[in-house]
Amino acid sequence: MLLSNMEKVNILFVASEAAPLIKIGGLGDYVGSLPKALTSEARQWEVGVKMDIRIALPFSQEINPLFIDRDKRFSFTSTQGKKSNRFNVYTAVVDAIPHYILENTTLPHLQQNVYAADPSEDGEKFISFSLACNDLMNILNWKADIVQCNDWQTGVLCAWLKAHNTKITRTVKSIFVIHNLPFMGAGTASIMEEYGIRPVFHPALPQWGNDLPLLSGIMNADKVITVSPTYAKEILTPDFGNDLQDFLRTQQDKLTGILNGIDQSIWDPETDPYITRNFSCSSLKARAMNKEHIQLSLSLETNPQTPLLVMVSRLDVQKGVNLLVDTLRALPKMDWQAVILGTGNAAQEQLTRQLEQDFPRQVRVINRFEAAFSHQLYAGGDMFLMPSLYEPCGTSQMIAMRYGCIPIAHAVGGLVDSIQDEEEQRTGFLFSDATVKGFLDKLIMALRRYQKSKEWVIIQKRAMQQDFSWKKSARKYLEVYESILRE
Repeated sequence: MLLSNMEKVNILFVASEAAPLIKIGGLGDYVGSLPKALTSEARQWEVGVKMDIRIALPFSQEINPLFIDRDKRFSFTSTQGKKSNRFNVYTAVVDAIPHYILENTTLPHLQQNVYAADPSEDGEKFISFSLACNDLMNILNWKADIVQCNDWQTGVLCAWLKAHNTKITRTVKSIFVIHNLPFMGAGTASIMEEYGIRPVFHPALPQWGNDLPLLSGIMNADKVITVSPTYAKEILTPDFGNDLQDFLRTQQDKLTGILNGIDQSIWDPETDPYITRNFSCSSLKARAMNKEHIQLSLSLETNPQTPLLVMVSRLDVQKGVNLLVDTLRALPKMDWQAVILGTGNAAQEQLTRQLEQDFPRQVRVINRFEAAFSHQLYAGGDMFLMPSLYEPCGTSQMIAMRYGCIPIAHAVGGLVDSIQDEEEQRTGFLFSDATVKGFLDKLIMALRRYQKSKEWVIIQKRAMQQDFSWKKSARKYLEVYESILRE
């Protein structure tokens, strides 16, 4: 294999967030976990290959200050098109992987938060950062073989690499990863023009897509990856393509889907420090203490036989909050409890609070971010509710299964790729129709199955034994890298 014959492969990840420096959503987990898995897996790739992976991300006030040493930095000026910006660069090494944090001192007012409330306000921040990564490689005297860009914030870098045939970029390949297609970078057309990024033209592309960073990434990248195989197929259809499905079908040859993983050293019920009682498949009875702790702490009836339904999620329309609320209201007179943990859209939060007011004995809503308590909900909940209208990958369902909390989820995206709904292999319950009836039918099926404790334990143990580590995903990324370097 090509990678096996190479002494070293240099890869630069370019992204808006990376855990543990800064994590807002799933992208932060992805960039914080995949590079580490790649370096580990590459050492086992046939005769082995050294992966020199580095990560570049923009500075914001939300980055953990422990990773910023202001006494150790270097600076450079990046000039692209009509614009020139001065950057300070701070270096942090996490899990032996260098992270370069680019602080734009020319535009300090844009760096208070990772993301602005209005995405159009983020245009210049992310475009200037993405293009500065070319200058960063020059300053470091280090050239990437592959630049891996993530979501619209870094899409213009793929366009720049394709348009410029210089010493530093001549052999650089680019990969563009779609984590969430509907977010395209709207409102950045004038900024792209000022930075010298040409519009995208294609006969299958709607005119409104000519000046979107996401489309620059898709059109100009050598490979395009989505974060699950099913989502790669879904975006080629009218239901999930956001009116880009005709264009995306023309890019099919370079499109693939690879399911994300989770860090199983963090999400491990045997060692998790945030839960009341650790447990495993062989000590599943101990799990009940976590459920009891939730019921006591939230003043719910402490009945171990009452099924506890949990949801840990950002609360917005995509996550199916309306469908969740309407379905719980439609449940017949059955014994159940529900805990919803999450923040987000004000209207969606209000929906959940009204549900709690209407079902004061059964429902508890926590509209704030509580990372530690989310671990407890995974460890003590009986069923995990995930009625997302679309879900490119999702990791909550993987975490839930790891803890024996059985998911009831909409059959979309990565939920299809990670949850087994066939009876003999069941690890969860999937419903196809995003309607109250569709969700309700599967939820009632799960509630009835829960009453058959021996069958339920079999489902729990099967779910807990699933391998959701990054190992398999990392191997698939290595295969993509090999194919791209062979071209």
